[in-house]
Amino acid sequence: MIRFLLVLLLAATDIALVQAAQPAAPAPRNIILMIADGCGFNHLRAAALWQDGAEMFTAWDDLPVRLAVSTFAEGGGYDPNAFWADGPAAMPPTDSAAAITALTTGHKTRNGRLAMTSDGAPLTTVVEAMERGGRSTGVVTSVQFSHATPAGCAAQALKRSAYLEISSDLLTRSRLDVIMGAGHPLHDRQGRPAAKADYRNVGGEETWQGLLAGTAGGDADGDGWPDPWTLVQDAGAFAALATGEAPARVVGVARVRETLQQQRPGDPLAAPFVEPPLTGVPTLTDMALGAINVLDADPDGFFLMIEGGAVDWAAHENQPGRLIEEVVDFARAVAAVRTWIDAHGGWAENLLIITADHETGYLTGPAPADGPDPACRTLQPLVARGQGQAPEMRFNSPDHTNSLVPLFAAGTGGESLVSRATGDDPGRGAYLDNTDIGALLQELAGRRAAAIVTK
Repeated sequence: MIRFLLVLLLAATDIALVQAAQPAAPAPRNIILMIADGCGFNHLRAAALWQDGAEMFTAWDDLPVRLAVSTFAEGGGYDPNAFWADGPAAMPPTDSAAAITALTTGHKTRNGRLAMTSDGAPLTTVVEAMERGGRSTGVVTSVQFSHATPAGCAAQALKRSAYLEISSDLLTRSRLDVIMGAGHPLHDRQGRPAAKADYRNVGGEETWQGLLAGTAGGDADGDGWPDPWTLVQDAGAFAALATGEAPARVVGVARVRETLQQQRPGDPLAAPFVEPPLTGVPTLTDMALGAINVLDADPDGFFLMIEGGAVDWAAHENQPGRLIEEVVDFARAVAAVRTWIDAHGGWAENLLIITADHETGYLTGPAPADGPDPACRTLQPLVARGQGQAPEMRFNSPDHTNSLVPLFAAGTGGESLVSRATGDDPGRGAYLDNTDIGALLQELAGRRAAAIVTK
């Protein structure tokens, strides 16, 4: 009991320092952070042009907070004037590990670190902070849940590539209540039975056998007794989680090794949604709504991170059609979450933040018909070709860039993001840093934890 009170007291002290730096934000009951990995402004525009024939998804037009976010890792920076004059080439980009650390802890770190400082000191993960405040917690992704963005919400690691250790930590030591994603040990990247099992993304073979038996899982609620996972694998079972009574703790492992759909068979350069989807695999929407139904049983509320992780994979591979597919799939999950919010307390009880961890692919419009490319190719706009048609666009890199990324938010506490946007970009307008988002999340978690301590 003494140790428990000390932990809570330390948490409250740490968060008080953050609160002193910014005006206190109202605390929502539920916090949903949605991250489209690798998604820049042009990625969103390309998918919105395809789906709605509009500059932005029409379902997002009424979200009141619309800003840009700088994403650089520790030691980097963002110069708006230099970017629009010379492009992002000379600015070293972040990776997803440093980015999720900033987005959820409020601290910069070097690339490769998960919730740890550059010199190896652990940082309070957003899951730890939210659990101290009484909320249930979950992570959902369209790629392996041992990858940087979901993992960095709950695990600390010096190397993001330590998938076996990270997945073991998530499944046997974290206090997460929901984990969903790809990484199935017995299926390959195209959803077929694998020639060789690979247990790196599910905590090792022993942990996987424990999941199958219903015995794996650490002490999630701190009462000294194990809290085993309920394992979900079939698409129908994922969808069924969205309604009715749900298990207390769920791990969902889709029957595919790496991504839900981006690596499915067929021509990877085909137009969007031409190639048939994998069957037996859940959608990101199925997973998001199932996770929410599990977490919402907690009267104290929940924190959920939902990642469209394969946006990044399609951009790395310069696949225009599959990029649009992945962004559209993410947007459909956003729409489903918004519908749930409308029916469960609205914006008074919920905070929704939609953003990206970095831009991938340096996506721009096509080369100019006459004359040379501008130094900053972002000046070349996408060329719309009508609803249901991919716009004319081009990738200028297979890698991450230091471009600003978009942010949309609504709900209690979200308005404080506007006051944190002290940067001014000639192309994107007001922007804040990714650490400002992390500071807000930690503040909201800490206010609840401090209230528990004073009871």
